[in-house]
Amino acid sequence: MAVSRIPLTQLPPAAEYLPESDGTPMAETDVHREQMIDLLNCLNEYFRSDPTVYVTGNIFLYYRDLEGNRQSISPDVFVVRGVEKKPRRIYNLEVEGKGPDLVIELTSLHTAVEDVGNKKVIYAYLGVSEYFIFDPLSETRSSQLRGFRLEGGEYLPLAGTRLRSQGLGLELVIEDGVLRLYDPQTGERLRTHEEAEAARRAAEAKATEEAQARRAAEAKATEEAEARRAAEAELARLREELARRQKETSESI
Repeated sequence: MAVSRIPLTQLPPAAEYLPESDGTPMAETDVHREQMIDLLNCLNEYFRSDPTVYVTGNIFLYYRDLEGNRQSISPDVFVVRGVEKKPRRIYNLEVEGKGPDLVIELTSLHTAVEDVGNKKVIYAYLGVSEYFIFDPLSETRSSQLRGFRLEGGEYLPLAGTRLRSQGLGLELVIEDGVLRLYDPQTGERLRTHEEAEAARRAAEAKATEEAQARRAAEAKATEEAEARRAAEAELARLREELARRQKETSESI
């Protein structure tokens, strides 16, 4: 069934208080939590230099339903292009004027019906272009990773084992039961901030080591060149001395 997309309007911030939490845990299990944190870290690191890409997860996203009533939903991971990158306590669609471009839900046996049912309808209503559902513990009977792209107000399933996000230009891939993000341009897996920092430190250490090796090689080359010049100078002096003595000897005969 086709779903009408919500009309986005630039309204001033609402005066009433909007709750930031409903008191529920941020994730169902350690596996869910770690998977969510890794995805957020990788996406934040990947878009760290782009001030118009906002990456977040597990915060309330407020919107108006068709009757104009304010509702909220809390995606595990979502990315919005074209808004300011800044810390937020909530994401108010009325204030921001733009909904998420991508949502990832980490599903389980307990939340599967909601994730493929009501949430799917809501995200289509909000105009979320791409919706991915990942089951970290393979508790549901369906595929561990499913993806949908919004076309004509309806979500159409994506096929394949490497699901491509057109909006982010990334691929979602399962490796050893873990959802990974890949950059198809480089073929490399997206790193978390800690992994990126470790890679940068390793690259800096390698560059320092190579620079030291170059300086040592240059110093050795300089030393050898000076030694050759000194040897050539000594040889020239000895030749001059030999020539002088030979001349003295010939003159004395």
